[in-house]
This record gives sequence, structure tokens and C-alpha cells, in this order.
Amino acid sequence: MTATHHTTVELTKLARVLNRDPADLAFLATLSPAALREFRDQITDLTARREARRMQRVGAAAKLVPAPIAAKITEAAFGPVLAAALAGSVDPARAVAIASALSPSFLADGTLTLDPRRAVELIAQVPGPMAAAVASELISRGDYLTMGNLAGSVPDSVLRAALPHASDLDILQVGYYLEETSAADRLLTIVTDRVPGVIRATHDADEWPKAITLLALLGPTERSKLANVVAAQDDEVIDGLLAAVEQVDAWGTLLPVAAGMAPEPLQRLAQRPAMQNPTLLTKIADLALTQNLWLSLLPLATHLSPTQLHTVAARVATEPDDSLTSLIEQAHTENHWPTLLPVALALSTPDRKRLASLPVMHRPAYLTAAIEATATHSLWPEALPLLNDLPTTTHDTLATTINTLTDNNFREALEAAPTADCTTTLIQIVLRQDVSSRTRSLTLLNESDNLEPFVATITTQDPAIWQAIFDTREETPEPLRTLLTTQATRSDQTDSAST
Repeated sequence: MTATHHTTVELTKLARVLNRDPADLAFLATLSPAALREFRDQITDLTARREARRMQRVGAAAKLVPAPIAAKITEAAFGPVLAAALAGSVDPARAVAIASALSPSFLADGTLTLDPRRAVELIAQVPGPMAAAVASELISRGDYLTMGNLAGSVPDSVLRAALPHASDLDILQVGYYLEETSAADRLLTIVTDRVPGVIRATHDADEWPKAITLLALLGPTERSKLANVVAAQDDEVIDGLLAAVEQVDAWGTLLPVAAGMAPEPLQRLAQRPAMQNPTLLTKIADLALTQNLWLSLLPLATHLSPTQLHTVAARVATEPDDSLTSLIEQAHTENHWPTLLPVALALSTPDRKRLASLPVMHRPAYLTAAIEATATHSLWPEALPLLNDLPTTTHDTLATTINTLTDNNFREALEAAPTADCTTTLIQIVLRQDVSSRTRSLTLLNESDNLEPFVATITTQDPAIWQAIFDTREETPEPLRTLLTTQATRSDQTDSAST
């Protein structure tokens, strides 16, 4: 969607340079915005080189007469188009002196063909009042293309002087025609206090497609700031944005915004009715998986309900093993384990087991990072069920990793284990620790308020596990040892209990 809108903008600008109707250039619509802009710059440069000598001669003559007289000559004999061409051939201070004697209307006419790249020094010296007068004239004409063309080149001081003359909706229209990410970022920074009004005006005027185009032009930081402000608006405004994004198929623009949004606004976005639609969620997940936006989807996933997560996870599960491996590697590289774990847990049991069986999930660095992220973000209820799906060959690595957990972290894991139905697996891992670490773990378990429920969920019928438990009975404190003996008997492991 945004590529189409950027193409429309570029065709409009090219038509201005060629003095043609944009409809005459419709045959160029298949070209990229970057290609159209390059072509426009080439035409502008060619025209400037062709007229360079003549403009230099006229510019030299302009030095010979007083500025007020030069202004009269410029207005009567040259006209605004030639005056704009002359701007780059006259000393900036002299050009400003001449311009100060010209009417705002004439100056506005001249800016239509002014090439900001060739008038950088001149633009920098334009007084604030003059800039404001010209901006007011352009805005009154609705000439947002020219304003957008100039906004990327003028200093902040000029923008600050000019923008008070623009309405909230005018600011959006100007932003739509900006050419550079840096210019869009500057504009948003300068009008920070007006952003809520711009958003409301955008919604009221149903101009969301233009706002989405501007959103795509912003850099990551300013884009996220703007998204946070949008998410803080009334429900009808948020719903209007989501409806527009769906209508113009701009999820590829909106999804990357999620990666930088604050948790509370992102959660509010995830809870809107539009985001409950399984078809839409599947579409968003598909886009993330096919357009290299996986890391943009994960932050949003942490705020989805279980039902929403199951929908996303179902689409993820359709990926082949090599693709799943790549997704895990990307998440690991960017330290996204806290956002990956909820998606992994939302997989169906067969798909979760397939994920856990992937060799990438058995790499020591990955297991360690996953446990560390779980401890840091208190994700034990989400992460512990995955332990049951990992092969026993990973237990040594996991045992080494939990050695590094703080007492509080380990207690949190013990508290979550019964509900996660992984007490047996956790005990197996604890038994693989070295003696001192194992003694600490068994002591913490013995001191746990959750001791009896924990032991009661060790219902395995595997005699090897019970034998391993009672091989460490000398290290096991009371009453844990007594509870384990009783549980072994309940599990028909009388041989292990009597050893």
C-alpha cells in the first residue's frame, strides 16, 4: 500500500517539474518511488546545467542595482519561475534582500519551481517572518506539495515560524509530501505537542492512508513515539486506524511499529476488536513470516490472549523445520526469548514437541539464554511446560544453567512446576547437578511452602527415575525425604522406597 502511495506522491512531484498533469504520467506508475525520484532529480539537474551560464549573467547584473529596484525588475520582467532559477546564482544575503521587497504571493509562486538542493544557503538565511508569510500563502492555496518539498531543507527555526500558520490537518498534508526520513522525523519533533490534534484531525477527515504513508517514512524512534500517541487515543480513533490499515493492506507498515511501542499501548492495540479476528491474525502472522517481519511480530505476541496466540501459533506451525530453525535463530540473536516462549507454548502438543526436537533448541547457548530470559522476566509458567518436550540429552546443560539461578528464581520455578506438570522433569534435571548445587536445590525444595503439592505430582512409573531420587537420599533433607518415600510407594515403586 505505502509503496503505491509513495509512487503517487513521486508522480505528482515529477508532473510539477515537467509542467504536466499527473494523469499524463500514469504509465510510469509501475516504477519504484526511488526510481521516479532519481529521474526527477536528473531532469532538474539537466535544466539547471543548461541555464547555468545565463542565470550567472543575470545574477551578476542584479548586483549592480539596489535591492528594491532589483525586486521591481524581478517581479515585472522575470516572473516567479525565472526568479526561482536565479536564486541559486545570487549571493544569499543579496537574494534575501531582494526577496524582502517582494510580495508573499510572488515568493510563493517562485517556490513552486525552486530546487532546495541549489538554494540551501539562501533558505538558511530566510527570516522567520518571511518564511511564515510564504508558508501561510502556500497553505491557504492548499499547496502541500511545495511545502513538503521545502520542509526538508529549511532550518528548524524556519519551520517553527511557519507551522503555527498550519492547521492540524495541514501538518499531516505537508508530512505526506516530505521526501526524507530525516525531514519527517524533524517535523514530528517540532510539532510534538500538536501530534494528538493531528491524529484526531486525521481520523475526523478520514485521511488515515496519508498518515500511514507518513508513518512508513518516519525513522524507528519517531515512528514508535507516534504509534504510542495513537494508541493513547479514544477507541474509535484506534479502530479507525486499524480499519484503514486493513482496507489499504498496510500491515507491512504497521507491524514494524509494534517492535518499538511501549507495553501498555501495545497491549491496548492487541485488545481491540479487529485484532480478535482469526483471519486477520493469520494474515498478520503470514506477513511476518514471509516478509522478514518475524521480530516485529514477537513483541505484539506477548500481549495476545491465549485464543489469539493459538491462532498465530497455528500459522507458525505450518513452517517447515528449516524455517522454524531460522525463526528461533533470529529470536536468539535479538534476545527475543521472552517474546518467543508464549508463541512456542501456544503450539499444539505435537507441534510443540516438533519444535523441541529441533537441534537448534538443544544448543547450550540457546538453552541457557532461554532459562535466563525465563528467570529475568518471571516466565516460569510459560516456559516450564517446554521442559517435558526436550530430550534428556539436554538435561546436563539445563542442570548447569539452573546452577546459576538465584534462590528466589529457583523458588519461583518450584512454585510453577506443579501447574506446568513438569515436576518429574525438573527433578531429573536437579539430579544431574553437581553435588553442591544439587544439595542447594534439594534444600530450597525442602523449605518450599509448595513442598507437598510438588512431591504429589511426581507420579512417574519409571523405576530409573525413582532409583536416581533415592540414590541421593543422603543429600535429601527431611521432610522431603519422607514425602518422596511415601510418594514412591503410592507410585508402586516399593523397591526404590525400601532401598
